[in-house]
Amino acid sequence: MGMAASQARYLGLTARKTNVEYEGQQINQARTALANQSANTFNELLALEVPTAPSTQDYTTVKYSYTDGTITEEIEEMSQLLDDPDGYNYIISHYHYADVYTGIQNRLTNPQVSMGTTGAKGSISRDNVEEDADGNYTINGSPVTAFDDTNEEQHNAYMTISNNYPDFAKLKDDLYTFTGEDGSLHFTTGASLEGTDDIEDYFVESDVPTYIGTAALQKYDPTDSTQKAAYDQICKDWPTSDFANAPEDEIYIWEYQGQTRFACLSDLETAAMSAPNQATPTENQDKLTYYVAQDLNTKIEQQQKAIVDINEDGRIQSIRYEDSSATYAVSTKTETDQDAYQDAMNQYNYDMQVYEKSIADINAKTEKIQEQDRTLELRLRQLDTEQDALQTEMEAVQKVIEKNIESTFKTFE
Repeated sequence: MGMAASQARYLGLTARKTNVEYEGQQINQARTALANQSANTFNELLALEVPTAPSTQDYTTVKYSYTDGTITEEIEEMSQLLDDPDGYNYIISHYHYADVYTGIQNRLTNPQVSMGTTGAKGSISRDNVEEDADGNYTINGSPVTAFDDTNEEQHNAYMTISNNYPDFAKLKDDLYTFTGEDGSLHFTTGASLEGTDDIEDYFVESDVPTYIGTAALQKYDPTDSTQKAAYDQICKDWPTSDFANAPEDEIYIWEYQGQTRFACLSDLETAAMSAPNQATPTENQDKLTYYVAQDLNTKIEQQQKAIVDINEDGRIQSIRYEDSSATYAVSTKTETDQDAYQDAMNQYNYDMQVYEKSIADINAKTEKIQEQDRTLELRLRQLDTEQDALQTEMEAVQKVIEKNIESTFKTFE
């Protein structure tokens, strides 16, 4: 029984030692994996780029300027000339700002164009006016008669025209009527008939644009110098537009917040017909293209050859252009773009926070790996101690077994 028990004990110890060795191998593999993770974390750390704080010098520029009479010119760019036959040593790009009268195109959302009846004004060539021996006039062959305010048609037409042309109402006692070529009622004045210029012609138009919102529309008056200047500028700046290619008698104006706005008949009609619900024709109309003319602060640029005198600090002292004998003293100043610098600083602060967060994450990950490795190392030491103990016990059991074998064989000798 003693030998059998010792043999069983030895086998148990052998199995336990094998398990300890296997567990040790597993721990070593785990520590190897942790070492790989630690190396990857270190590589992440090496890949991080430390943010660099911006320098004000990167956002500071040297500005050169000079005064040409009442205008201050800024030098924008200069490039050196070599071997110029006229002795000029630089090409200078310079600029200044000035108010430039400009035609501007805009789009008005839901313009609320109303169509209706309105008074209109035009002119008829003096060649189409005839006077007989009795002082009676005809216009385009139609007799001219004195205005009769008791005539309902004439009265209504007179009131409609007066709404659009307040000065027309003051001409009541000097008004005459005649039938136009289209068969409609027209008005003129005695002063116009007796003059030498073309005849003033007032009449009523139907189904024409009358209002934009609450602003009354009027026909463009080419005799008004202010309107004429604005109209010409718009046509110049927008030569291919429907506005520029429309007849002058199809141009309308209206006033809005002290600004004279222009639109052509075709654009007004298109907007008026665009309402999705004709029961409310002035609601939800498409955008209306309209124009204004006004002074805009505009950058005026020019490029010229120049003789530039540069001092020992490398800065411009004076300048003389190829088309002038005047030499201008150049002022120098440095400007820092504080907004751009502040934006760069804000970006730097953000990048630094991201960098510090990345460092903190890597440190936390590394600390976790190290803690796991320490735990595994402690367990490995425990296994090593246990293996030593098992080895010692196995050797003792081995000796017992050997003694049992020796004593047993001696007994049977």
